[in-house]
Amino acid sequence: MKTIFLGTGSASGIPDPFCSCEYCKKVRELGGKNLRKRSSFLLEDRILLDFSPDIRTQIIENKIDFNNIKGIILSHTHNDHLDIQELIKIKDPIHIFVNETSYEWLNSQIKSGIKPKHISKLAERTQHLNITPIKNFQPFKFEGLKVTPIEARHTGLNAGELGMNFIIEDKYNKTRLHASDTGVYSEKTFDFIKNYRFDSIVIECTFLDCNKDNVDHLDLKTLKEVLTKLQSFDSINSNTPIIITHFGHDPMKTHKEIEELVKKLQFNISVAYDSMEYVSPILSNNGENL
Repeated sequence: MKTIFLGTGSASGIPDPFCSCEYCKKVRELGGKNLRKRSSFLLEDRILLDFSPDIRTQIIENKIDFNNIKGIILSHTHNDHLDIQELIKIKDPIHIFVNETSYEWLNSQIKSGIKPKHISKLAERTQHLNITPIKNFQPFKFEGLKVTPIEARHTGLNAGELGMNFIIEDKYNKTRLHASDTGVYSEKTFDFIKNYRFDSIVIECTFLDCNKDNVDHLDLKTLKEVLTKLQSFDSINSNTPIIITHFGHDPMKTHKEIEELVKKLQFNISVAYDSMEYVSPILSNNGENL
């Protein structure tokens, strides 16, 4: 499963454009892998997972032909993962998949985003946005992928909304857990995913070595807790590729420093960076790369 990591930062991005702390100054000088836009991913060159406020720059920098994009899958409604003003500027037909709890909310937000002088033509201006509600633990198929939303531990902007993570299966029967944003899963979610064997995992680690005590995101301690639990289910093993993403400002870590930190966890972890391209490996029966 080909994936381009369009943005690997959390809500403020890195550096925070409104911040002049020593860390932000440092990463501006270092550039390269240290610069992180807001979270968004391109799957198989035709499906966006989340739609960040940086989407225009991400499309241009990665030479993406938006005509090839057939759908957008939304994990939740926070505005670093969903830019509604950019969404309503899409001109061609596209499928948008959103949590059923936020289906009506998204439609109302799109209506609010239309300029008052165009509101009489609301249907005409939005009919190409084919918005489909999706439910946790109920799979759907789209563009050759089987996608099963699962309940994340992360709230959204819409009242009562819990974010979604996704189990994604491709035509080669490779299975990925895509887990951004989330804290440690509930037992209900763990009970559901324990029957899966993952060929790769993309997972957040927003707070790294900060002691934030934030249940909506992971740090190194809680990331290890999640991975250890998955290993106990035999959902992963020591060779399973784990890619961490969605890094926040507060840990104040460069890309190299993050790479050093994750070595302590004793899993096969790599650190994502903007515009990184990843293709899931073919694994043998014992989990080793072929």
